Amino acid sequence: MKITPFWVSVALLVPQALPVLTESVPISATTPISTAVAPSCTSSLITSLCSYPEPGPEFAAASDSRTSCWNYCNAHPPCTFVIFAAGNPYTGTGTCWLYPGETFDASKGSSNCANPSLSVYSEPVCAGGSATTTAGACVATATPSAIASVCGYPTPGDCFDSCTASLSASNCLSQCATADSCSYVVFNPENPSHSPYASGSCWIYPNGTFNAASATTCSDGPEQFVYNNSCPKPSTSSSSLSSSATEPSGGTGTAGTTPSSTTTATTGSPTPTGNSAPAGRSLTNPLTIGVAILIWQAL
Repeated sequence: MKITPFWVSVALLVPQALPVLTESVPISATTPISTAVAPSCTSSLITSLCSYPEPGPEFAAASDSRTSCWNYCNAHPPCTFVIFAAGNPYTGTGTCWLYPGETFDASKGSSNCANPSLSVYSEPVCAGGSATTTAGACVATATPSAIASVCGYPTPGDCFDSCTASLSASNCLSQCATADSCSYVVFNPENPSHSPYASGSCWIYPNGTFNAASATTCSDGPEQFVYNNSCPKPSTSSSSLSSSATEPSGGTGTAGTTPSSTTTATTGSPTPTGNSAPAGRSLTNPLTIGVAILIWQAL
């Protein structure tokens, strides 16, 4: 008697079973790509200098042109003037100096040289408008105003959850605005210039008010900047009322589509595309398997 292995019988029947295999809708693997373009900026030359006090290293950036320097100034407000320090005269590259929070002081500069290499430009005017310092919860976080500049102020009670890294005082205040509870913040600049416009740590105080008596005397300039929450959240009761007013009643409904939506549910046989990854197949027809077993037993 010729014995046919069981797995051979199954293999012969699998192609016939393929039409009844289940197959799910393709899952899109397309990822949106950012197409943001740097704004086109112009600026007026204020003066040319031989020397001017350099900013801290966190405010000096390599630049491939004067136009790039203007764009950089526009992207890092507040920036009322910018200095382009010429480097290579053949390529036009150099260094861009920013002075956030300062105004140009001609008395600090010198023009007593044959070839001034520093070009001082006014605040750029850009086609894309001026950038904000943070994508925070409200516009007020973009231009924070400190209520106090102190030293030695104590940390919040629970610093594990309330002390975070921050890109700037503006970013610190933005974190406060989006926190579950925040009354005021203390920004500790941890950068060479000791500036609130550069990186540091952010202390979030969920309740209470700033107590000046808890600070100590500064021996060499302020070390901490205090800001009240300029974007307090609405009370819980008003939020509940707002959500109940917009919440649809019971029953079934159809969700509307949005411009950013890219997921489409279809019925019937899906057609995979180049950017689609079909889900795996599963053999779910028990009849096919049963027939294979009977044939094997008969042999």
